[in-house]
Amino acid sequence: MKDLDLPLLQSLIKAGQTRPMPVSADNAGLADELVTLVTHIRSLKEQLEQSENRVRQLENIAETDELTGLLNRRGFTRHLTHNIQHNILPLARLCLVIADLDGFKHTNDQYGHAAGDTVLCHFARLIKKHLPQTGFAARLGGDEFAIAIWSSGPDDTGHFIQKISLSLTNNPVLWQQTHIYIQASFGMAKGCEHASLKELLHHADLEMYREKHHRRNSKPANTGGFLPQTG
Repeated sequence: MKDLDLPLLQSLIKAGQTRPMPVSADNAGLADELVTLVTHIRSLKEQLEQSENRVRQLENIAETDELTGLLNRRGFTRHLTHNIQHNILPLARLCLVIADLDGFKHTNDQYGHAAGDTVLCHFARLIKKHLPQTGFAARLGGDEFAIAIWSSGPDDTGHFIQKISLSLTNNPVLWQQTHIYIQASFGMAKGCEHASLKELLHHADLEMYREKHHRRNSKPANTGGFLPQTG
């Protein structure tokens, strides 16, 4: 029904109406029936399109993280699987990044969950700002994020991570006259080195925890990765 060529059908009706033929009540009745049929089909098509739009809206809601506006885990997995299975973008150019905020529990404990939500939204905005056009990002849950990037060069993903890290350093979160400086740990996995989505996620997650462990060992005690300063 959706693919019915209404303009073609309408042109056929018009041609039938204008084509010379013996005038009869049957011909007039047939033309009226065709016009009624077209009107009915158009109404059904509009209803179908409205239903499909509603389904898409519900799917977007189900796949979007309500707090940050990024994809959620379900949406990220579906988008990534769709791209890989349909070879929309080559797997060999895919870089999967897992990011986790350092010491996020510390800021929740010290400033409250509202401050923590502000920090999460701030980090999400920076990801959106620097995300390449061919990439997409998600909040997997808590303070863990995932970013899929199809890179055009070997250093594209590294430059993206550097931009995010620098933006975090230069743009602290202002919370009730206090600047909260955020840091994050990143792990990266390349599609050409790992055959499945599960392997990609696992490897990127391991790399992220290695970096987080290194950060913890190199920081002064009790900073928690968040360095509050009164502004």
